[in-house]
Amino acid sequence: MIKKAPLILSFSFILLLVSSNVISRWQQTAVYRNYDSIDEPIRKVLKQDDFLADESNNRIFVINLWATWCQLCAKEIPHLNKLVDKYEEDGVLFLAINSEKEKDVIEWLDLQKNDFIYFHLHNHRDLADYLFQLNPDQQYKAGQKPQHLPTNLIIKNNEIIFYQAGYSEDNIKLLEEAIANNINQ
Repeated sequence: MIKKAPLILSFSFILLLVSSNVISRWQQTAVYRNYDSIDEPIRKVLKQDDFLADESNNRIFVINLWATWCQLCAKEIPHLNKLVDKYEEDGVLFLAINSEKEKDVIEWLDLQKNDFIYFHLHNHRDLADYLFQLNPDQQYKAGQKPQHLPTNLIIKNNEIIFYQAGYSEDNIKLLEEAIANNINQ
């Protein structure tokens, strides 16, 4: 029994660490489960930023989930910039949401020839995870993150009216059609 005590103690310690980490991650994503509307977490994040607080009242959010390591995300930036130029005066707020640290994103952006002309929010892992979980495609179970970046979605009046993972010129056209069809409604 004495020889098994260190083994039992080690196993108990590992079990405690793993369960503590799982509970902590669940509590972090559970933050967004207490809201009444889909877009409320987005509006809350915007209101916390002095510069973006006025933007929290926009009717339509076009959200781009991306990462610095994603080559297709970088390729998509100029296409999204064109959409921003075309639709930003129509009450459409474009947001790029990233879970990486601001310092890392700024260093990456300094090396790019294309920069966002729309707002980008860094270090928002919980918000990005929440938005990924809104995927209407049933192949993604609750809590499971999708496999594709970039992901673009449109939220209007507490509804997801567009959700598309992956980059292609066809996806950009579909995104633009969805924006155009919803700005006048």
